[in-house]
Amino acid sequence: MIPEKGKPILWEEMTWPEVEQFVKKMDMAILPTAATEQHGPHLPLAVDTIDCYEVAKRISARLGIPVLPPICYGCSQSHGDFPGTISLRPETVTRTICEIAEWLHKAGIRRLLILNGHMWNWGPIYSARENIRYDYRDMQVRVLNWWETTEKTMKKLVDDCSEQPMYLHANIAETSCMLAIRPDLVSMDKAVDDACYTTFFEHRMDQYTKTGIAGAATTKSTKEYGEELLSEVVDQLVEKIQKGLTEEPANK
Repeated sequence: MIPEKGKPILWEEMTWPEVEQFVKKMDMAILPTAATEQHGPHLPLAVDTIDCYEVAKRISARLGIPVLPPICYGCSQSHGDFPGTISLRPETVTRTICEIAEWLHKAGIRRLLILNGHMWNWGPIYSARENIRYDYRDMQVRVLNWWETTEKTMKKLVDDCSEQPMYLHANIAETSCMLAIRPDLVSMDKAVDDACYTTFFEHRMDQYTKTGIAGAATTKSTKEYGEELLSEVVDQLVEKIQKGLTEEPANK
C-alpha cells in the first residue's frame, strides 16, 4: 500500500503492482546502510540503524522517495571484543549493496541514494558505488552520510569530540538523537563522559575506551537537542537530494 502524502514510503510495504506503477513516476530510491554494534553501556546495538532509518523516512515523507529496508549489518570489525557487535567483512557489504542494486535496476530504479549511517562503512560502500556505476550505465548513484550537511550542523554532531571526530561514538549527538527517536532504549543512568584524544593510528575501540563511548559530554544529552539535530539534518539533506530528482548526466 502506498501511504498518503506526507508519510514515508516504505518499499517493503508496497505490492509488486504498486512498485511497477510507482517507479514510472519516481525512479529514485533510498538505501539506508548502518550497523549492529556496541554503543556504550547506555545505548542499544541498533543506534546507527535507527538513526539512519529515521532520517531516511523523514526525507521520504518530504520528497516522496521510497525507502528500502535498511542494511542493519555493516563493517564494524574495529569495535574489537565488545559483546553484541555483529560485523560483516568489507567485501560482503560491497557484494550485498551491488546485488540489491541489481534488483532495483530490474524494477526500474535509475537513481540510487545510499544513505550511510556508520562511518566505517565508507570503504565497502564506495567500492559498491564504483561497481554499480560500471555495471549499470543508466543508473545514477550517490553515497551520502546522513550527518553530511552544513559545517554548522556537522560541528554540533562532533562538538564534544572535535579534536578527533574519527572516534565519535555514542556521544551527546548520537545519544540525544536516540532520546528523540527511541527514548525507551536509552539508559541515561548508565551514560558516562569519556574524554577524547588524538592518535596517529586508527585503533580498535576496545584499545582506547573501556566503555565504548567516545564523547566528553554524553551525560548532557537531551531529547530536545536530538530533535533539533534531526530537524536540521533533514532540512539540509532534503535541499541537497531534491536536486537529484531531476538531474541528468551532462552528456545525455
